[in-house]
Formats: sequence, structure tokens, C-alpha cells
Amino acid sequence: MDMMSVALGSGPFNPNNLSSAASGSDLHSTHSAISSAPWAATSTSSLTSLHDYTNYPLIRQGDRTYLRDPENNYPLPCDLPEIHRQNLRSLMLMRVFGGPFCNPYLPDRAPKRVLEIACGSGLWSSMCHDYFSRRGHRDVAFYGIDIVSVAPDLRKNGVNWQFKRHDLRKPRLPFPDDYFDLVFIKDAAMCPLSPAQQAQGLAEPLRVLRSGGVLEVWDSDSVFRSLLPNPAPARKLASKEQETAESTATYTFTAATPFTGAQNKFLQNYNSWIEKAFDSRKLTTLPCATINLAFSLEVDVLDKVESRRIAIPLGEPRWEREGGKDGSGPRKQLTPAQLSIRRTALITVIQMIEGMEPMLMEASGKTRDEWDRWWTTMISDLFSKGGLANGECLEVSAWWGQKK
Repeated sequence: MDMMSVALGSGPFNPNNLSSAASGSDLHSTHSAISSAPWAATSTSSLTSLHDYTNYPLIRQGDRTYLRDPENNYPLPCDLPEIHRQNLRSLMLMRVFGGPFCNPYLPDRAPKRVLEIACGSGLWSSMCHDYFSRRGHRDVAFYGIDIVSVAPDLRKNGVNWQFKRHDLRKPRLPFPDDYFDLVFIKDAAMCPLSPAQQAQGLAEPLRVLRSGGVLEVWDSDSVFRSLLPNPAPARKLASKEQETAESTATYTFTAATPFTGAQNKFLQNYNSWIEKAFDSRKLTTLPCATINLAFSLEVDVLDKVESRRIAIPLGEPRWEREGGKDGSGPRKQLTPAQLSIRRTALITVIQMIEGMEPMLMEASGKTRDEWDRWWTTMISDLFSKGGLANGECLEVSAWWGQKK
């Protein structure tokens, strides 16, 4: 069984129904599954060279597996539980965005060659392949790049798939100019880039994109805010977008949408620790502003630039149940499917915090016993004591444009 099957279960997974994925009560990683996976079993005792990061890129730290290159500041693990978390997140994002991409022109203009940067398990490429295949476009070629090879061989599932191992800290992508019809980047903000790529923004993805091709980027900030009661739609939505927002009980937003800081004390703790930890590693907790600026700076290269920003409440805000501040607004009755999307969002957030435990514990200054008490109390507060009643959200964003 390949890793994707292990991560998602042996049966087919429908992103339109996340209830089965969100119903598990065990929020801690299934560490026994890691030890049985040979690609995650690397330890320093088995290395022939402590500095051979190319051949032995992973190291066990506690119960998790991380990149072992001390110059790579990527903060998340590279192991089976993290693949599972990223797959759940990808399926959830495809549900709230209404498909594997937001660009409205792609369904009628199927690409020939597609690049997924920081592809991880390759789930997005697989789902995108299925999307185009259902519409009769079965000749789309998919390419994935990442620093570690964790994707299964998608060719066994009928995908025209090629994987290249690539460190994004290198100044250039390993492809020629004008090669792809679609370049897709999801959740890559935590991946360290070379100074040249940081300075040039979207220059490399645009270099390998042909004229008329589409660049699309999905990401989210690493800190949390609370959505204020009964936000109005950010703008007039297309009918499909409106239908998706209503069916998923999510909220579109812009820079003008009213938010306040996270009200939950545990998310406040996390926000302060992640900012401290990321600052020391020269990572940003607010990549969406950077991505938005990068797209706006490419006006001479990109046409039809658009974006969508969606807030997914992590629980049931009090103002939804009570109908606004004064109780006069509409009371929202969530369906099981809508609740499962929110529970999935919360689970992926908790698992992200768990995956960054060594870094966050260091930033907090807590001992192991203190951290364990904080963790246990946080789980109880978020899942049993209504700690997310003030509108704390996972904010996800997408940008896309067509190369002139």
C-alpha cells in the first residue's frame, strides 16, 4: 500500500464529505506508523556522514521526523502524521475553494504541462488529474518538486507524473523557460527560499510559465485572529462562489473585513510563541501580505490577477448561535457536513502546533512537564469547554493570474 493510501485510508476519499476525516478523537500522532515507514526511519546512528544531508536528509527528534540540515529552517516534520495533516488540509481547501484551483478559465482551457511546487505527497496533482480526466482531458502531464521524496508513484494510478527532488533555496527551478501551462504552489510559505528568490518574488515560477499560462498560489498566515460578528460578504460573489460559501458555512473577507485579535488564551500563547520562533529563523508568520504584494508587483507580466480569501471558523462562534450582538440577526444552524469542515480545520491546526512542538516549547521557555500541562488544558478548552466561541478562524487565501 502506498503512503497516500495509508494517509487517507484504503477507500476513496471525497473532499465534499469530510465528516469521516474529522471524526477521530485521537489528536496525537500515530507514532507507531512512523517507525514502520522505511523512509522515515533515518537516525543519526545510521548515518555514514553527519553532514551528508543529500542522501540522509531526515532525523528523528523525539517522536517526530524532521529535516536534519541545520541551515534549513523549515519548522514542520517530514513524516507520515504530517503527510496525513497536509492531505486533510488540502482536501478541506479544495472543498472551501470549490475545486483544485480557483482560476475560472482553466476548466475550459486544460493545461498540457502542470508544475506543483513543494508537492509533498502529490495529492493535489492527483486530484487535479482526476478533475481534468472527468472532463475528457487525460493527457495532462504533472511534475512535482520537493526537498524530500514522499510522494508515491502516481503513475500507478494513471497519472502522467514526474518527480524531481529540488531544494527551493537554490536560485533557479530545474526547468527551462516557458515550459508549463499551469504552475501551482500551495502552503509553501514556511519553505526557506534562496536570497535571490526572496528578492525576486514570483520571478522563478513565472520564468518557467509560458505566455498564456496560469500561476496560482494558496497559503495562509500562521497566526490566528477572531472574525467579528456577522461579517458582510467581502464583495459580490459569482454564483458558484456564493454557493460554495453557503454550503461550507465559510466567510469571504478582504483587508477591510473586521477582525480582532484571537480571544482564546491558548491561541494567544501560540501566536506569541510562533512569532518569536519564526523571527529567530527569519521566517514570516504573515506570508499572505507578501504574496499579495508579489502579485501586485507583476502587473507587467501577469494579466487577470484575482484572489479569494476565506475565513473558516474553528468552532461555532457565539454570534452565530445567538444571531449577532443583539440577538436580532439570523441564527446559523450548521449541518453535519459544515461542522465537519470546521472540525477538520481545527484538527489540522492542532496537529500543526503538535508538529512544531520542539520549536514552540523552546520559544515558550516551558519545561516538558509545563508544556504537557499547557497542551492538555488547551485540548480540553478547544474541544470541550467552548474556547472558540469568539470567532477564531483559519484564514486561507488564493491568488492567481495569467502570464501575458
